[in-house]
Amino acid sequence: SGVIIPLFINQLYHIVRILMSFLIPVRQKNEPPLDKGLIPWLGHALEFGKDAAKFLARMKEKHGDIFTVCVAGHYVTVLLDPNSFDAIINDTVFLDFTRARNQLLKRIFSLQLPSIKPTVYPFYVHINRTYMQFFMLEDVSACLVGCFSFQCNAGPAAFWLLGFLLTHPEAMEAVKSEIRCLTLQDTSLQHPPINPLEAHSTPVFDSVLSETLRLTAAVMINREVVQDKILRMANGKEYHLRQGDRVCLFPFLSPQMDPEIHQDPQIFKYDRFLNEDITVKDKFYKKEKRLKYYTLPWGAGKNICVGKEFAVTAIKQFVFLLLTHLDMEMCDPEAKLPPVNPSRYGFGMLQPDGDLQVRYRLKMPQHKM
Repeated sequence: SGVIIPLFINQLYHIVRILMSFLIPVRQKNEPPLDKGLIPWLGHALEFGKDAAKFLARMKEKHGDIFTVCVAGHYVTVLLDPNSFDAIINDTVFLDFTRARNQLLKRIFSLQLPSIKPTVYPFYVHINRTYMQFFMLEDVSACLVGCFSFQCNAGPAAFWLLGFLLTHPEAMEAVKSEIRCLTLQDTSLQHPPINPLEAHSTPVFDSVLSETLRLTAAVMINREVVQDKILRMANGKEYHLRQGDRVCLFPFLSPQMDPEIHQDPQIFKYDRFLNEDITVKDKFYKKEKRLKYYTLPWGAGKNICVGKEFAVTAIKQFVFLLLTHLDMEMCDPEAKLPPVNPSRYGFGMLQPDGDLQVRYRLKMPQHKM
């Protein structure tokens, strides 16, 4: 028996190697660096699912801005160079988003949609006893994804925005000062606007929201390679993408948390997106090249969030109403924001893994902000 067992193990080893030679295609020289992981087929699935940001940051440090990883039998090429994003976002010939979208719908809604021609549906929301048409949806799937995204993303975004203001007094005072100016302007008018946020620009408020989303929006932009493709990077290098593989952009890691683009990326800076003259700052650079994508909380290209404008309006209006009608303070002045749930990376807004205790009271009518 002492001879049979080692012989059996040796035979099993060779059988596994033969099977894996069929399951794992031979990579070509001009393909991105491949990291298969230690466990056959499963690869990095466990680590990827547990904390995608931490895992991809480790892979980036090891391989650079582009690499391929094995995740539960799928080969996923991850691109982390924002200067090269357009080569993926704008390609509708070699890359496809439809299958990934339908798989998402099936998992979330148990819905299998047929292949139909896109139809436009007006979608209305009831606000303050008035109806506002806020986006035109291309098809039923877009409607479902839009509703799901709004429910799962706008709420957490409002939480983080308010949380950052409460834990950063200088940011809170800057936003309140801007709101005070709006209300003072409107009180002098014979017919003040119903919604001051729509009637006036709010660069400080907008910067705070942009900074909040930079720190807490962690979407993944996924494509399936339907034809072999040569990916040309911004630095001139070319990589072969294999048909059947997947391509993933993770803007949270780069550009949003890239120290070459945003100084001290882990720190909340309410004026990060403001110039010195309090105008919107939209010029950011990496390796002396101006970036088109310096933050991507809403996605990009044809798959940008269809409810972006409505979501921004709703989040700002919610926080605006709280600040104008309530006096708010933290129960513990030294409290910090709760950590994020690391398993939520890739699914939109990060979810808080805990609470922030707040004390509030209704403002008196004569009480100015």
